[in-house]
Amino acid sequence: MLFKNSNIILGKINFTIKVNSPVSVSDLTRDIKYLIENNFQFVYLEAEISNFKNHIASGHYYFSLKDDKAQINAMMWSSRNKELTFIPDNGMKVLVKGRITIYESRGTYQIDVYELKKSGAGDLQAAYEELKRKLTEEGLFREEHKKNLPVFPERVGVITSESGAAWQDFVKVTKKRYPYVKLFLINALMQGTGSAESICKAVRTANNPVYNLDEIVITRGGGSMEDLWSFNDENLAREIFNSVIPAITAVGHEVDFTISDFVADRRAATPSNAAEIIFPDIQEIFRYLHESRSESEKTVKYKLNNIKFALDNISGNYYFKKPADLLNENKLKIDELNKKLEVVIKEKLLKLKLFLQSSERIIRTIGPENTLKRGFAIIKKGDKIISRKAGVKSGEEVRIQFYDGEVDTNIN
Repeated sequence: MLFKNSNIILGKINFTIKVNSPVSVSDLTRDIKYLIENNFQFVYLEAEISNFKNHIASGHYYFSLKDDKAQINAMMWSSRNKELTFIPDNGMKVLVKGRITIYESRGTYQIDVYELKKSGAGDLQAAYEELKRKLTEEGLFREEHKKNLPVFPERVGVITSESGAAWQDFVKVTKKRYPYVKLFLINALMQGTGSAESICKAVRTANNPVYNLDEIVITRGGGSMEDLWSFNDENLAREIFNSVIPAITAVGHEVDFTISDFVADRRAATPSNAAEIIFPDIQEIFRYLHESRSESEKTVKYKLNNIKFALDNISGNYYFKKPADLLNENKLKIDELNKKLEVVIKEKLLKLKLFLQSSERIIRTIGPENTLKRGFAIIKKGDKIISRKAGVKSGEEVRIQFYDGEVDTNIN
């Protein structure tokens, strides 16, 4: 039998089929395995990944390769896939090199993948490098254009998908580090057709003076180069550059760099890292105040001891022992100085105590519980907090949380 693929002759094998003598399934499968594996020793194809599975224990990849008419099973051993610079995902178009193998016990065939590359990644990379070169020459990445981040931000806008994990990660770290800030979620499409325009619109919204934001965070989770391509959009890069409010990007994983990262005022590796960069740790603030108080006490006591030691040396001098009156006068001055120093110490310690008490009152005042006490309320629709009128429609049921409880009502 002669097999051909385009102009390439793949091989020729002769089999003697015994029509009158039955063969076992294993024998037949073995013959088929020999026939196929020897005539398709190497294959090179472009396809789309589906049904991708990463076997946790072994580290092997199992997936299907398909086009619009057919599909074939494939697998890639962990000894090979550990060299990949990306994680395969469903829907990803790839270039595959490998060989056809037969799994005899099941009578199925598959591709044993040797090499796996993203299809079209070369074109995307070229476009990325060209835009990066263009904006670099225009000066959009220069350090002199970077705006400083506020030390104690009070109002922060977060541009991301309201259903994405990035928002949850950011909120979680914020609550732990600095729970007194006000976060404003600006929902945007973070991937696919129209996402770049959606993010641009969100940046313009965040710059509206009515929100009085201190800074903007643009964030989403990781993905392939295609998934993150919206953040390599030229219009978005210019929108971030023109933002009056400092903008921080936290897009993808730590190894992912987009054009938006270069033009932003600060780049964070992950959504959680963005929260760590933006917000101070409230526990560190309290620790610093406590240490400052202790250091002040030590400094005052140290200076006081030095003065006493110097005065003791003076009083023990031979020339000062003779004039007893002068010595007694100096002793009185020492006592007065000692009293004044004690007063100074007490005043400083009192001021430090009042400062700590004032800081504590401020922190408690801006907390959510006191905000509700002042007559404010939180409106929820299901588990979602409604912060804008457009978030509800007539006839919908909402829940209003007051300081002393909650009530359900309908929107009229």
